[in-house]
Amino acid sequence: MRQTTLKAAAGGRRDGPDRERLSRGRFSRRAPGWFYSVLLFALAIGALPGGPSALGTPGETASDDPPVRSLAPEFTEPAEVVHASLFTPELLLPATAQRGRTPRGRGGQQQQAWWDRAKEGRVGRYWIKSDLSDERTRELGQNLNLMFDHFLRVLGNLQLRGEEHFNVLMFQSRDDYLYTLQSRWGINGIGSAGMFFVHHEGGGLAFWVGDTPWSRVIHTVQHEAFHQFAHSRFGRDLPIWVNEGLAEFFGESVLVGRTLVMGQSNLRVLHDIRSDIEEGRIIPFREMITMSSQEWLDSVRRLSARTQYNQAWSMVHFLIYGENGRYQSAFERYLALMNRGHTSEQAFTTAFETNNLDAFERRWREYAMTARPSAFVTAMERAEFLAAGILELSRREIYPETLEELKEQLRAIEFTYNLQSQHVSVTLKASDDALFEIPRDELAREAPVFELTQLDPRRIPRRERQLEEENPTPPLLRTRHLRPHELGVKWIRDRDENTFSYEIIAH
Repeated sequence: MRQTTLKAAAGGRRDGPDRERLSRGRFSRRAPGWFYSVLLFALAIGALPGGPSALGTPGETASDDPPVRSLAPEFTEPAEVVHASLFTPELLLPATAQRGRTPRGRGGQQQQAWWDRAKEGRVGRYWIKSDLSDERTRELGQNLNLMFDHFLRVLGNLQLRGEEHFNVLMFQSRDDYLYTLQSRWGINGIGSAGMFFVHHEGGGLAFWVGDTPWSRVIHTVQHEAFHQFAHSRFGRDLPIWVNEGLAEFFGESVLVGRTLVMGQSNLRVLHDIRSDIEEGRIIPFREMITMSSQEWLDSVRRLSARTQYNQAWSMVHFLIYGENGRYQSAFERYLALMNRGHTSEQAFTTAFETNNLDAFERRWREYAMTARPSAFVTAMERAEFLAAGILELSRREIYPETLEELKEQLRAIEFTYNLQSQHVSVTLKASDDALFEIPRDELAREAPVFELTQLDPRRIPRRERQLEEENPTPPLLRTRHLRPHELGVKWIRDRDENTFSYEIIAH
């Protein structure tokens, strides 16, 4: 059975809303329902556009094709940060041309510069420079190519207005990320997980991995990849609300084998949006659609990043799926007018044939207040909480056999888990009954549930049996009756340390 890794140990993600299918360069309409999968024909790495993937040694380009506007030269003129994915938005400082000091390794010894030691090569259409493992680099490169293909399916009818920047910089270390951006392009990346930037010699997508949960890395990559794509179709003209709303929409999508699961809604996020509406924290539609990038940043620092990004995401989702897709065609027309250089307010009035934004806002409020959560993405988040709890119990040599035992034992140690998302950190507590359940949606024929099972000793490799005696594999967590895919926890043993990490997989 084919299995695809969705996320890594620890950490978290903010999961998106309802569901539907996007295809043929447009937001397509289908029969009523909140969720549709997008089938993406996953390309084998060697068959991706641009030839086989190849990662060369430092200083070499491993493909015969020249890099796409390679960013190899060292520049002295600061670059423009088009967008940055923030950990803590208030820490993102203005770009500066100051030079940093070369990072030092253990014992204070100076390291070889990242630019000199990182491998470079092509994966499909992307020129990539990376110090991640070859496997991880190719995985992310393939993800970028698949997402680009999907952007083309949805927005391929928009005319190209600028250069397509296919440069990608992948950093294992945050320090290397910060130093390289600052020393080469004058960018202060403090507080950011990744960014898309433009320089007079070209542009690029850059991000760092560190100990970040893999799901969050994927989110950052997909989010910034949309900004990278959008810049070639809109330049600086795409309004910040729709730019961020669509970036979140695509960032929250999950590739499972050849299927792209999109547009689902997480109960926690829906609750946050409802609270913002009820407590008057949302931004009026007219102000939102005319907001500049600087006004957006000022508002993030002054108010709440979570509120703004949630609202932008929810507005986009409403315009795509609201009232059974009533506004999809108009939303496509709005984007087409923006692509031709219209102002946001002009394009909105023309595309939707009304300037009554108050009425639109009322309909969106009704939609947001009645939206139901989706099972799949909610289960993903809760599986991460439960896996982290199981791992903590195993460190204390506690091995529950049932979900009820797991609940009791996590509560006995007052277990909490800090879920990191793109714009907010949330503490999940074992005292919350909902974290052990999966909401039922219309996709499920039976109510989806979590269950614990034990590893079959016969499946333990001979070379690990001694390690298993010293540190037994934690209980296995999986779902039953979850659609469109089942989830499970895969435990990964470090044979040197005899410790465990985990991944959430879909199958």
